[in-house]
Amino acid sequence: MKSDREKNLSDIVVSLCADYERRKSAIRERSVEGRVLAEYIYINSKLLWAAREICGMEFAERFILDIGGRIGYAKTEMEGYSECTYKKHKSDIKINMMKRLNLI
Repeated sequence: MKSDREKNLSDIVVSLCADYERRKSAIRERSVEGRVLAEYIYINSKLLWAAREICGMEFAERFILDIGGRIGYAKTEMEGYSECTYKKHKSDIKINMMKRLNLI
């Protein structure tokens, strides 16, 4: 069973992943400035880097969206993964995101 701390950190990562596309759009459109833009770039790059280290660039954004949307293996649009590998990668990516964001 997960401790409260682990659950809280997992919830933070899920929330950041859920907001990934909005930040990506704001970065692309330059609809925010200064410090906010820098933070958006920082957060999105850390999430992408963490996912890419586990699953490669081809699937990194899809895993981010699945984590943020709380999408599981049965509902994912991703193809080419066994259920076991998908779940392992998803778990490893979340932990790696916590590390890259200096949460653990």
